[in-house]
Amino acid sequence: MSALPVPKRNRPKTTRLWLTRVPRLGRGLGKSREADCARGRDGTPARQAALLKEQGSARSNRETGASDRLALGVGATRAIDIPAEASGTEAGAKPSTSVAAIATSRTARALLVGGVVAYLLVYATWSLRNYAGLATSGFDLGIHDQAVWLLSRGLNPFITISGNSYFGDHLYWIMLLFVPVYWIIPSAKVLLVAQSAALGLAAVPAFLLGREKLRSEWLAAGVALSYLFNCYLGWINLEQFHPDAFEVPLAFLAVLFVVRRRWVGFFVAVLLMLLVKEDVPLLVIGLGILVALRYDRRIGIVTSLLAGVWLFINFRFLLPVLSGSGSLANYVSHHHERIPFGGLSGLLKTLFTRPWKVVSQAFSGHRPWYYLQVFAPVGFLPFLSPWTLLALAAPLVANGLSPILYQYQIEYHYGTLVVPCLIIAAVFGLAHVTNARLRRGLVGFMIVSAILCAWLWGPLPHSRHPGYSAKPTSYYTQAVDSAMKLIPPQAVISVYYGYVSHLDHRPEVYEFPNPWVLSRWGDLKSDGQSLPALAARVDYVLVPRESLGASTPVFDRLVSSGEFRIAYDYGGVELLERVSPPPALGKLAVPPLLATAKGVLP
Repeated sequence: MSALPVPKRNRPKTTRLWLTRVPRLGRGLGKSREADCARGRDGTPARQAALLKEQGSARSNRETGASDRLALGVGATRAIDIPAEASGTEAGAKPSTSVAAIATSRTARALLVGGVVAYLLVYATWSLRNYAGLATSGFDLGIHDQAVWLLSRGLNPFITISGNSYFGDHLYWIMLLFVPVYWIIPSAKVLLVAQSAALGLAAVPAFLLGREKLRSEWLAAGVALSYLFNCYLGWINLEQFHPDAFEVPLAFLAVLFVVRRRWVGFFVAVLLMLLVKEDVPLLVIGLGILVALRYDRRIGIVTSLLAGVWLFINFRFLLPVLSGSGSLANYVSHHHERIPFGGLSGLLKTLFTRPWKVVSQAFSGHRPWYYLQVFAPVGFLPFLSPWTLLALAAPLVANGLSPILYQYQIEYHYGTLVVPCLIIAAVFGLAHVTNARLRRGLVGFMIVSAILCAWLWGPLPHSRHPGYSAKPTSYYTQAVDSAMKLIPPQAVISVYYGYVSHLDHRPEVYEFPNPWVLSRWGDLKSDGQSLPALAARVDYVLVPRESLGASTPVFDRLVSSGEFRIAYDYGGVELLERVSPPPALGKLAVPPLLATAKGVLP
């Protein structure tokens, strides 16, 4: 039975709201926003003053719900009809304002500043402590440190730690920004501090986004604190160093500019985000779709097209050329272990022919537990805005489908796009809640969930499973420091993986037992082989003798070969120095993919 029409006299009254032209992009969020938005049909100053007075006294959450359904356009003037109930006025009452004022609070801002400062002090200090205590390694801090050092010296960034070109493994163009810094401060500590700063300061755009959508600085501070307590974020910060960390603040900034309709800032944030890593376009495509459907169709379409073209260029041209594989097919074959069903073609074929197998893959093994650990710290609030969650779900889906165990464990860095996207979806979901008391309760629940999950699964001290904290002043670290001082700056070395990030400011540094027995080097298909030509170049070997495990026979063979002498032996740390060249090697065979090193090494 069709619904009967509502008599005109019984229909809810509406408030006609006028959004006036915003004269410039640099407007703030406080009094200038109120002055721009709070105008009635007549533009007299008296009317504006009356509206502002009403705005300051009528900050109910029902006004907040109405404001979330308004889009403040730059350079546009239009009127929107909103039911009187949604605009915060009773039926028959005099209409108040167009956009609800933001409930500001100095205490909330102080709480934000305190949270950010505390985060920076804890995680930056912790990261530097682990570095000083030899708790970092060549994978991955040493790789990035050697790459930036080589670039700052005008050298080809061929990474001898991993056996490949730096930009042939991942397209970390954002790291070029550190080259000038390394001219002044060439230290891995710069990268560790920058990572903690990027992750900690990302709480500021998260706060501003919550401020825009929820119209309350107290609620925005709750969003920022729940982000800072996120257990996934803590593990990301402590897992060595990864440029992926810079995706987090840029993702928040991009969405913040969308909400404010600041398109220049939006494109700057998106372009910088695309320079972080080659797979970022997967998220940007979804973000463009969200923008097209909710904010600006043309801007959204351009964003998605830009991201799609950049994704094509990355995988069709840049990565095959820079990796030395020569073609997309070869590159994919070298990285097929990251893609289920035998590679990209197998995944696409299965998706269209047997989609239930793809779904089964996404929920097999420990993946449901991973999803729980991802959604629980945000109180499952992203589900309040399912379309936002769906648009930004690509990073989470990629992790869930990956055959690599690390990608669906929160102890690793693969959540740098997952965390901000879930926080963003949670904020959008909270904006849909029009009841003020319920909204405050949900934000409180989000904070409690974040703190509880930080204790259950996070790395913070006194949690159930705290992260490792090294001891820089132990006898062991002192012994290693003494041995490292005996190695000349330009010497070719092969050292224990825990020492690499302290000795990688040189063209050639290998992670022992490389290059005598290859391990995690080049295309990974050459493990167990040897590169005698590169081994003949090694001048020093530094290892903890009792911690070599399966590599012990390689070290013993070097000691007994007569090519090296023991230059240092204290506290279980041994330093070998070459005293004679190796015997005649004859014709040397180099695995095909590793031939990229030819002509690069001095």
